[in-house]
Amino acid sequence: MSTPAARSRPSEDGRIRSSSSPPSGSETAAERLTDDLLVEILSRVPAKSLCRFKCVSKHWLGLTNDRNYRRKLPQTLTGFYQGNQLVDSALPFTNVSGSRHLTYPAFLSNRRRVKVMDCCNGLLLCSSYVAGNHGDEFRYLVCNPATEEWAELPYCGYSGLVATERLCFDPAVSPHFHVFLLPGACMEDQHGYCLTGVHVYSSETGSWVHKEKRWSGTIDVANDRSTVYLNGYLHFCAIVDGSDGRLAAVDKEGEARTNFYVPDGLDVGFIQLSQGCLHYAGFDTDDDNVVRLLVYVLKDYDRKEWILKHSVETSHLLGGRHIEYLDEYFDWIAIHPECDLIFFTVAQEDITFMCYDMDSGQVNVLCNLEDSQQAYFPYVPLYEELQSLHK
Repeated sequence: MSTPAARSRPSEDGRIRSSSSPPSGSETAAERLTDDLLVEILSRVPAKSLCRFKCVSKHWLGLTNDRNYRRKLPQTLTGFYQGNQLVDSALPFTNVSGSRHLTYPAFLSNRRRVKVMDCCNGLLLCSSYVAGNHGDEFRYLVCNPATEEWAELPYCGYSGLVATERLCFDPAVSPHFHVFLLPGACMEDQHGYCLTGVHVYSSETGSWVHKEKRWSGTIDVANDRSTVYLNGYLHFCAIVDGSDGRLAAVDKEGEARTNFYVPDGLDVGFIQLSQGCLHYAGFDTDDDNVVRLLVYVLKDYDRKEWILKHSVETSHLLGGRHIEYLDEYFDWIAIHPECDLIFFTVAQEDITFMCYDMDSGQVNVLCNLEDSQQAYFPYVPLYEELQSLHK
């Protein structure tokens, strides 16, 4: 049903035109479209194209920002939430242009030590403490900053070491989300944690499922923070039975796949989902001792054949500088979900938030940061209301 804003609006000359009003002879074909029909058309274009269409006219820009319509339209990356502990109930946010500000979601007002743990398709996973009968009690929250809906998860029943905490949500597949906790044990002879099982929360059932280890051998979670939820599996970089160069994938039932190899020579890398495909990026040193950034794409998931997508010397990314121990100064942030942009930080005298365009080869400095050790989670707004987040 049309909203009041959809049924009538001012035309370019200031007159109000309703969906049923006959068009005037001087209007173009685009101007004769009702708002409802125009939004229906715009909802079917990619998010990258929608950004360009915002420049057609002030009216088109107004439609894309209208609260009644934007939940129907595709959204793109707007910035990054910072994964540190909140101060005064504020969430630090850095947008894609580099400006930084604080946001104040209402649901955080009575919670202590809130921390952003993950972000997935418009939803945030946060940890927090609330006052209980026996002092502060730890809880997980899942919230939508765009609609300020949220849900507190029940206590999972596990208080041991957690190697990975991840939120998995794909609104194109289901309106329900899952939270993965991967408990681990410290490895005496290696860096990282050996997984001992999986705990999964489902918003559909409202409960946790606990699964003990259901795979042979050991899966050691690498120190890399990147994960991808795809085809019902949580993918992450791992050391399997002492060997580098694997991606592990765990499903909601606790089953794990470990026969997923990364591109040759890139044992340590970074995984992301971009343009519907799994991407893997890392550094490689050639025979001339030149370090290059390599980006591979997995266009056919079932065949698991990596295709080289992009290659560039790291000195180009660093303004001609050569950094010998790159792992100590370079930190991945994200690959843009809709286009060929890589976001990263470089820490030397200053900590710099940067962006590299694989198509044009341009490198842009977005801003300077205070702390390179914090995680930055890419955020794409979700304006759709979810029943699973109703209190």
